[in-house]
Amino acid sequence: MEERQPGESDCTTTDSFGDHGIEDGSALVHRTYYRLVEAGRTEFAPTDEFYDDLASAFLWTYLGAVDGAGVPTHVEAAIDDARAFTAEEFADRPDADLRTEVVQTFYQYVAGFHCAYRGGNEGDWRDVTGRTE
Repeated sequence: MEERQPGESDCTTTDSFGDHGIEDGSALVHRTYYRLVEAGRTEFAPTDEFYDDLASAFLWTYLGAVDGAGVPTHVEAAIDDARAFTAEEFADRPDADLRTEVVQTFYQYVAGFHCAYRGGNEGDWRDVTGRTE
């Protein structure tokens, strides 16, 4: 068995929400996309309204996948930060594919921020985004 280095996280995008009983994050991606489609969002648009809908679709998908009531503060923070970073990443890409690019990227950010913000992980937003400032 390979030893983990100090500060190295075992949290991945697949199992980021395992501490909430969600074993495979791909289910969150899939369900978030179909919530958007059911709400009439079949194409991406780099607008505040779109990103509100994306965050809301993920939030309701999360709530439908967990047994507990409410959304922990660290999950809310991960969603909010993922929304902001996804909006920045796709600001100049109105032709990005909703399913294969936008929702996937949003989830990668959500999962990464969730790994950084949940208890027991020393990571922070710089680990998620690769930014230094």
